[in-house]
Amino acid sequence: FPGGIKIDKEVLTTAGDKLKMLATFSVGYNHIDLKECQKRGISIGYTPGVLTNGVADLGVALLLATSRRISEAMKKARNGEWGKSSDIMWMCGKPLANSTIGIVGLGQIGLAIARRLQAFSIQQILYSGTREKQFDSEDDKKLFKFVQFEKLLNQSDFVIIACALNEKTESMFNKQAFEQMKNDAILINIARGGIVDQEALYDALKNGQIQAAGLDVTTPEPLPLDHPLLTLENCTIFPHIGSADESARHQMAQVCVDNLLNFFSGKPMVHQLKIDNL
Repeated sequence: FPGGIKIDKEVLTTAGDKLKMLATFSVGYNHIDLKECQKRGISIGYTPGVLTNGVADLGVALLLATSRRISEAMKKARNGEWGKSSDIMWMCGKPLANSTIGIVGLGQIGLAIARRLQAFSIQQILYSGTREKQFDSEDDKKLFKFVQFEKLLNQSDFVIIACALNEKTESMFNKQAFEQMKNDAILINIARGGIVDQEALYDALKNGQIQAAGLDVTTPEPLPLDHPLLTLENCTIFPHIGSADESARHQMAQVCVDNLLNFFSGKPMVHQLKIDNL
């Protein structure tokens, strides 16, 4: 199953008792009713790891596109506005150098994004999550700082969402969260749309509570063409292309097939989702 197809109780009931295993073509699994699978004894294979580089690359691209106002710039180049303004600050964006980056969820993808951003002469990386990471090098110990979510919001110039969607993270970026962010902060979401309260995000962007947002994920997907977020110049939206990397897609397909073959051959899956202790 691709990650966009909902595997709920109704689908599982229709499949019947013979269904023993699900293979999802994704690293995320919020589209699957895990408790129902646990109850029915259904094993789940998924495809983490192989798309880390692709999503991290896209995350940095989205950050740059948002901070340097690439979508706006392209429109102005095409509609004849280029060369019409005498404002020396015309189309100026927010620089990465000497900035503080906040990453919510420093897992494989979050860390891969952080490594890429080090090349942009950033000042510090704050991160929040379930636990503090242990770094070996002294440079990393100075660069990375584990903080509470509220402090990350207060101090970050760029906030990147790279955590999983679950009961704790659903709508964690709400009105209260945006009120705690800097007025010139930029929000980037490459995780799951449900982590952001999109109505609150619209208000924050419209009212200048935060400077801009870049989204590769939304709720729902695709986003309806009449959605208010699509009317904002300071909101850059991609059509969930984080894993749209040729190499990543081939590897995901291979892992998906190997998970299936291994399961029905009595071998351990390449990547099995642990759902025993839900």
